[in-house]
This record gives sequence, C-alpha cells and structure tokens, in this order.
Amino acid sequence: MEYAYRQKFEHIFQFFSNGLLFIDEEGIVLEMNAQMEEILQIDKNKVIGFHAVKLLDLFVNSYKSNKAFIAKLIEFGEAEFDTEIRTFSGELKYLHVKVSKQEDANIYLAEVHDESEKMLMKKRLNHTESLSTIGQLAASIAHEIRNPMTSLKGFTQLLQQTTNEDGKRYLAVINDEIKRMEEILTEFLEVSKPTTNKFDYFDVKELVLEVANFMAPQALMKNIEIIISLKAESKFKFLGDRNLIKQVFMNSIKNAIEAMPKGGNIHINISYIEMKAICIEIRDQGEGIEADKLDKIFDPFFTTKSGGTGLGLSHSSQVIESHGGTIEVVSEVEVGTSFKFILPLQKEI
Repeated sequence: MEYAYRQKFEHIFQFFSNGLLFIDEEGIVLEMNAQMEEILQIDKNKVIGFHAVKLLDLFVNSYKSNKAFIAKLIEFGEAEFDTEIRTFSGELKYLHVKVSKQEDANIYLAEVHDESEKMLMKKRLNHTESLSTIGQLAASIAHEIRNPMTSLKGFTQLLQQTTNEDGKRYLAVINDEIKRMEEILTEFLEVSKPTTNKFDYFDVKELVLEVANFMAPQALMKNIEIIISLKAESKFKFLGDRNLIKQVFMNSIKNAIEAMPKGGNIHINISYIEMKAICIEIRDQGEGIEADKLDKIFDPFFTTKSGGTGLGLSHSSQVIESHGGTIEVVSEVEVGTSFKFILPLQKEI
C-alpha cells in the first residue's frame, strides 16, 4: 500500500504542470521535477546536492530584493515573487515563484510557474498600442513641421546665389541640417502609415538580391563587402507588400553598415525552413549590442545610435509581424549582430 502511494506521489510530482523543487533547511536542493528542468534548461543531476543560492543567482532581481525574499520566507514560512531569469542556456524567462515550508518534513517546496508566454504577449500588445499612438502623433507632427521646412529650404537656395563664400559655407551647414530633419520626418511618416497596403505574390530571394545590389555602392564606400549565400531554391512565393518588406531589408543593411565604421563583411544568408518559410539572415561584424539593451531595440524611440530616432527597428518589427513573420536577434559586443527575418511562404494561387 505504501509503495503504491509513493508511486502515485512520484507520478504527480514529475508530471505536475508547474516546476517543483524540494530544498532542505540548509538550502541544499533535494529534488526537482521534469518541468523544473525544462524551465531552467538544465539536467537536474547538475543541481541536486548543490546549494539553492546557485539558482538564486539566475534571477535578475537585485541582491537587496533577494535578501528581502529570504528574510520573509524565514519569518513567515512562505514567500512569493515575480522575476526574470537567464536560464543556464542563456534564454530570458519570466517566472512566478512561490516557496513554502513543509512543517511535517522540515523542507521547503518551491513552485515555479513559467509566465514567459503571457509576458511576451503583453509586451507585444503594449508595443502594438504604443506604435498606433506614435503613428497618429507622428503624422500630425511631421505634416506641421514639413511646411515651414520647405520654405526654409527654398530661401537657403535663393541665398546661395547672392551670398559670399563664408555665407555659402554656413548655408551648406544649414542645408545639411535640413536634410537630416527631412530624414527624421520621413521615418516618422513611415511609422504612421498602415502596414497593409498592396498585397501581392513576390519572390523574397529576388527582392533581397535587389536590395543588396542597391546598397552595395554605399557599403563599398565604407570598405564593406556584402556577401550573399543562397542555401536552397524554392518555387514558393511570399504574399505581402513588396515595398514595405523592401524597406525592412534596406533598413537592416543600412544599420549593419553604420555598425561597422572600420569596415568588414556583411553576410546575407537565404535559406528555407521545410519549404514553409524563408529565413533571411543579415549578419554584420560590427560593434554589437549589449545584452541589457537587446530586449529594448524594438521599442519606439529606443536607439543605440547618437543621431538615431529609434523608429527604424520598431517599424520593421511592426511590418514583419503584420505579415505573419518573426524577427530573431543575436548579438555579441565587438563581434557583431545577426538579424533573422522569418517569413511564411505559400504557393501562388
């Protein structure tokens, strides 16, 4: 009878929907279930027998908040909190952790619920709402500024004909600044445009080659070579707005060029995923992006460039998502950054 009970308990423990972890009073990990291994992305044999502080180090929480959590657990026998962690494989996850002392056995039970999917959905929703608000604001601001800018540009051109050499140098600076303002306004207006304009079937591979050839002279001026690798052929086409997708690739290559002031190579790899999707990877050998900034690069107005608006990547994200695709980013400081654009394919009707 006792053996059957233990077997039933073991089955419930291993197949419980949340992660479970037993810790003794000394803080040593006694056991964890399969779900906990999945959450932490590690074999339990590498954790069992070690102090639980090894797991606590994974939490993004500050030392002060971790200390407060432990104090509350000791005082009340129960404590819970929400946290972000970097798993043993480096993946960022969002967890709800509840730890309680089991008085009958003098051990602590930690129950961990993976809320990563819910948090990512919430972030996407907030991102979409913020882009919608920014789009409306951008359109009104851009149109209000463009009219006086057109007048300024016209007057500077007239003054160029009558001024002396010193004046021409000053006007050249003014014209450069006006040009920069126009570029910023263009980015604002791109954000304000709807992302579902003219949908048609087109070959993504051909579009990427077209963009790469167009950007090649600009790259060569910076001592950068664009290298294209096509791993497979496909008769499948993509249904979407060709101009919008083109803007995304142009922006990505432009960012790669700007990230490589010392020159180098930009690798564009085109591959197919089970003939259901196409993956376009644009990988540079640039300065890279710090880990704490990588999760924010698609947020509106967030930028790592001194003269950037922070709208380019947020607009690219909006376009790709509206076409049913995804963007994956991997970056390492002083090594480079890789953007993977994954777009669904289908046979042309």
